[in-house]
Amino acid sequence: MLSKDKIEDFYKYLDLKRKIIGVKFIHSEEEYNNIPTKELDIMASYCYMVKLASENNSFKACNKNFKCNSSAMALGIRSTSERVTSGQQYFSYKTYDSISRAKAVQREITYIEHKIYGVLMMPLEKFDICPDVFIIISNNYQAMRIVQSYTYHNGMANNIKLCGNQGVCSELTARPYENNDMNLSMLCSNTRFSCQWDDSEMGIGMPFNMFDSIYDGLIHTINPMELDKKKEKIVEKMNSINNKLDIQIGKNYFNSSVGYIELNK
Repeated sequence: MLSKDKIEDFYKYLDLKRKIIGVKFIHSEEEYNNIPTKELDIMASYCYMVKLASENNSFKACNKNFKCNSSAMALGIRSTSERVTSGQQYFSYKTYDSISRAKAVQREITYIEHKIYGVLMMPLEKFDICPDVFIIISNNYQAMRIVQSYTYHNGMANNIKLCGNQGVCSELTARPYENNDMNLSMLCSNTRFSCQWDDSEMGIGMPFNMFDSIYDGLIHTINPMELDKKKEKIVEKMNSINNKLDIQIGKNYFNSSVGYIELNK
């Protein structure tokens, strides 16, 4: 069940600057045509589509909209080629020291293994149905808090894999969908160039069925994990949204145990 109130809280508790992106996979042309959301009117890379959605845009897209062949293959929209699976493609870019290394890495990069016709993408709170995957573009502090929220209910994140290639299409979308688990990405050179992400930005992708547990973990870890200055900002926002969380300033596991060192000036 999609709770717009929880999503709004998520923005405030984490101080996110971008919209959380929801991705719904569309499995047939008929299903695609029956979705009233407007179709993207340009050709673009999938990662650029993610950026558009993070900037409050809603759209659907299919094969004709995909400018980046690698992302279309990663998402099951186009069939993979032997040049890619053999490692030849990325070895030709001089990103690996040998063809065998390129092939070994390619084997570990997650591609959706069945046919996908298209994608429906928009800010998470705009969905009236549950998406398949949600993506958060964050800074490293926000990513830490999300990982802590994950760990609260799920323990160690044992399924994280990243290689710095196909950061948005594979690491943040295909892998969470195929493995039904969270994944992190430092993004990749291509998306940092084409989308102009800030150097400090990274990504977290998860299947939507994990949203409620992540939200609950976030709530339960505010007092032990958050810095007091962050708690004070949350309290200010709570006053504006009439939230009744019991935020306790000065109560966290690190201040009460080891404190911090002040250097002499």
